[in-house]
Amino acid sequence: MLENYSSVKGKGVSVFFFPGDKNYALKTREYLEKAVVDLSKYFQAEKPLGLRAILVPDRKEYERMVVNLLGVDIEIPSNPGRIAQPQGKDLVFLSPSAYRDHSIYEYRPEEYKGLIFHEATHVFEELLSPDIELVPRWWSEGLAVFLSGQWKEYCQLNFRKNVENGILQGEIPSFREVERKIDLAYDWGWTLVMFLELSLGSGSYL
Repeated sequence: MLENYSSVKGKGVSVFFFPGDKNYALKTREYLEKAVVDLSKYFQAEKPLGLRAILVPDRKEYERMVVNLLGVDIEIPSNPGRIAQPQGKDLVFLSPSAYRDHSIYEYRPEEYKGLIFHEATHVFEELLSPDIELVPRWWSEGLAVFLSGQWKEYCQLNFRKNVENGILQGEIPSFREVERKIDLAYDWGWTLVMFLELSLGSGSYL
């Protein structure tokens, strides 16, 4: 399935890419290696070896890899807002070279680094969870948004802005609403995780 891809290898990780995407592959390797080191320290866990990232060149290949390689059932045609999918130790990313034509995003290095950290957090969470299917979405996405730094102002996804607007307008959702609604899990889940980190953790990620 990866016969048409080239690859670059790093410390416990490998990145597969199409011709023309080597520079993005090298950045992906750099960010993924950094994520593994930082998240291993945060979770006090062994570094998971053999992580494999696949940079796909377009939307059609993204769908093929997510469905056939990862075995994840997604809608087709997939939402242009979807650009990454982890499963086990594999991570499929739409290459930044395809953002203009196949996504709603523009490439920004700091945001791409955040995306890598976000998906790597899901990998760690799955490896450390007795049953990942029982983990609520607000926790999974809140943890990933928090540890990746995507809650900060630079992020195009506006997680921080959506929370600030909700506070200013007096529209703060209940915990039950955050549990039930997917968009609120992303927008507000990280605030719950941050509260737990400040209350019970070391605060090292702030």
